[in-house]
Amino acid sequence: MKIKMLMDSCGTANESGNATKIYKKDEQVECSAKWQQDLAKVFVAEGQAMEIKTVEPEEKKVTKKKTEAKPKKKKAVKK
Repeated sequence: MKIKMLMDSCGTANESGNATKIYKKDEQVECSAKWQQDLAKVFVAEGQAMEIKTVEPEEKKVTKKKTEAKPKKKKAVKK
C-alpha cells in the first residue's frame, strides 16, 4: 500500500509507537509492514492522506535479432 500525504501530520515512526514523525505534505509513504498499513488507513480515513496506486511498467525482454552469415565473396584470381 502506498499513500500520498495531503497535509503535514504527526504519526508513529516505528512499530512500538514510542517515536513520532512529521509526515510532510506531498510525501509518498510506502507501507509494507502491518503497523504502517494501519497508520495509513487512519490517515486516509481522517482525510490526511490518499491511497495511490502505481502502475509498474511491464518488463520487456530485449532479444537480439539473429543475423544471417553473409556468404563471403570469392576473390577473382588473375592468371
